Amino acid sequence: MRGHSVIEFRDVCTGWTTTQRFISDMTDGKASSIHSDFIVSSSEDRQGRQLRFKVRNFLNGHTTQHFEGIGVLASAGGEVHLTSPHGQHFALPTGTLMPTQHTLAVLGAAEAGRDYFHQTVFEGGDKSELYDTATVIGRPVPKDRLAVDRTVDSADLLAGVPAWPVLISYYEHESSGEQAAYAVAYRLYANGVISSMTLIYPNFTLKAELVKLEKLPARC
Repeated sequence: MRGHSVIEFRDVCTGWTTTQRFISDMTDGKASSIHSDFIVSSSEDRQGRQLRFKVRNFLNGHTTQHFEGIGVLASAGGEVHLTSPHGQHFALPTGTLMPTQHTLAVLGAAEAGRDYFHQTVFEGGDKSELYDTATVIGRPVPKDRLAVDRTVDSADLLAGVPAWPVLISYYEHESSGEQAAYAVAYRLYANGVISSMTLIYPNFTLKAELVKLEKLPARC
């Protein structure tokens, strides 16, 4: 498999918007070619109480997934309402975090010197995107090992910014299985930038390197 991923993250004053697109070409064990185009867009309020999302996945030009909806959290759990497929809804357990809030929680744990914690996270989509996560955080990465990322940092977003190695394992919510559905390992900078990302699935692993980093104009 070969491909590329683009992530656009914006601070829009009242919250954050994220758009991620992952395009890949894969040849399976039967020499069949598969072209995948996966697009996720979301907006999340600064309090972490609301997530609007749209998820689309195309295989060889045909839509295989399409989810749109809103997730809302309260002091005692929350609920997700899907507009596509229309009419579906499901509950979110108390303590669930939305994606950006989860990243902030990982950063907070890293800065506090914690090396491990659990958290339930809703990624946006149907009920299968509700995960129980286990996060492992390593010691700060030595400055000399961050030099490779600086070569693609034309905006100096990483200058003097500390980073940690992070491994997050995602388990189906309330699943009794011991094997994670997938895991993500990456280098996480204190400003939220990630590099050296590895996606670990039960049957294969994908590795990605940071090749371009841009600072977007403010929208506030």
